[in-house]
Amino acid sequence: MKPHAKSSLSRREFLQRAAALTLGATAASALAACQPGAAMPSAGSSGDGAPEAEPIELSIWTFGSFFTDYYEAIFPDYKEIAPEVTIEVQEIPYGQLFDNLLASFTTGTGAPDIADIEQGAMSRFFKGEIGLVDLTDLISPHVDDYVMARTDPYAYLGRIFGIDHCLCPVVFYYRWDLFEETGVEMPIATWQDFAVAAQAFEGSDRAALSLSDRSWGDYWMLLTQRGTGGIFNADGEVIIDQADAVDALSFYVELLNSGVAAVTPEGPAQYAALSEGKITGRIGADWFGGFIKSNVGDAGQGQWKAAPLPAWEVGGARTTAHGGTGYAITKQSQAPDEAWKFIEYALFDQDNKYIEYEVNNLIPPIRSMLDDERYLTPDPWFSEQSIGGLYRDLADEIPRHHRHPFFTEGVTLLSAAVTEAVNGDKSPAQSLDEMAQELRRTIDKG
Repeated sequence: MKPHAKSSLSRREFLQRAAALTLGATAASALAACQPGAAMPSAGSSGDGAPEAEPIELSIWTFGSFFTDYYEAIFPDYKEIAPEVTIEVQEIPYGQLFDNLLASFTTGTGAPDIADIEQGAMSRFFKGEIGLVDLTDLISPHVDDYVMARTDPYAYLGRIFGIDHCLCPVVFYYRWDLFEETGVEMPIATWQDFAVAAQAFEGSDRAALSLSDRSWGDYWMLLTQRGTGGIFNADGEVIIDQADAVDALSFYVELLNSGVAAVTPEGPAQYAALSEGKITGRIGADWFGGFIKSNVGDAGQGQWKAAPLPAWEVGGARTTAHGGTGYAITKQSQAPDEAWKFIEYALFDQDNKYIEYEVNNLIPPIRSMLDDERYLTPDPWFSEQSIGGLYRDLADEIPRHHRHPFFTEGVTLLSAAVTEAVNGDKSPAQSLDEMAQELRRTIDKG
C-alpha cells in the first residue's frame, strides 16, 4: 500500500479542534458586541455577550443493534463538543426501515435526519425525486484519505448520496492445512492458475472453493473484481451483456462444472461443510471472515488463513468490495449541517472507528487509519495472520462500479441468469443477453 499523509483525527485532537472553533466563535461574538450600535445581550444570551446555542435534536434510523451500540458508545464524547445536540436512535428492522423511509419521502414528513442505508437498498431511493442530501461537495475534503470506491454503492450519475461505514474488502479464506496437504500453495496469481492448481483436489471429497448456483453475490464479486463496472456503466446504460461479463460468467460456470468449485450449501450447512473440511475455500468480505470465525468456532482456530483473490490477469486487482452500509442525510432534516458534523465525527475520528471495529468488526474505509496497530494485531484464529494488514494492503485495489435506480431489479434478474447458466438451461451469453433485454424493458416502463 502506498504511504499516505495522516489526515484522520484522534478523539482528543477532534475535541481540541472543536474547542478551538468554539472559542473562536465566542471571541468573534464578543468583538461584534463591542461595535457601535451593538445590541445588549438578550435573555437568550450568556452574560459575556455570546449567544447560547439553540438546542438541536438529531434523529438516526438504523437497522442493527451493532450500529445502535456504536452510536451509544460515542454519544457522551460528542456531547462534550456539541452540548446543544441531542441524538435519538431508532432501531427499525431491516427492510421496514427502507419502506418507512420511502413512505416518508412520498408524504413529505416523518423522515429522520440521518439514515443508515444498506448498500443493496440504496438504489430504491434513486427513483423519482431523490429525498437524500447530495453529499458530493461535503465529502470532497476527504477524497485523498477515504477509499472513494466505497461511495459507489451510494452514487448515481456522478453524485454521491451516502458514504459507507466500512471497507468491505473481499479476500480468499482457506484451510491452509488442507491446501498444504494437497500441495496447493497460496496465494495464487490468477484465476486461471487457480483453476489449474485446484485440480489437485480432484478425487478427494474436498473442494478448493464453493460458489453459489442460485444467487448473484459470488458472481458479482468476480465480475466487479474484473473492473467491468458491474451491471451499468457511468451513464446508466445496461452493460451486463458485454463480452467481459459473459466471459466472467463462462469461467464461473466452468469452475462449477469442472469440479474445481462445489455448489455452496444453503444456510447452516455451509458452515458445517467449512468445519468438516468438505469446502476448503470461500471468497468473501471482511465481515464474512467474521461469519466463518464465529460459525466454525474454536475447532477451526489455527486452521484458517486469508489471501488476496487471484487476479483476472497478472497485475490486475486482487480484491473487490461486497456489502456495506452508508450514512445518508435526508432532505427533511432541519439540521443537515449538524447531521454532517456528527457523521464526520463518527466516521473520521480514529478512536471512534476503532470503537466501531470492536463493536461490529468493521474495518474503516480510511487509508490513514489502516496503519493503526490495533487493526494489524495477529489473529490467533487465523493462524496468527494479520488479517487487518491484508485488508490494508488491498484497499487501493478495490475497483469502481456503478449503480442505478433499477439496480435492485437488476440483481434479481442476475440471480436468475446465473442459475440458468450454471444449470445449463442457457449459455452464459444467452442468459446475460436475455437478462439485459428484460432489464432494459423494465427501465423503459419505469
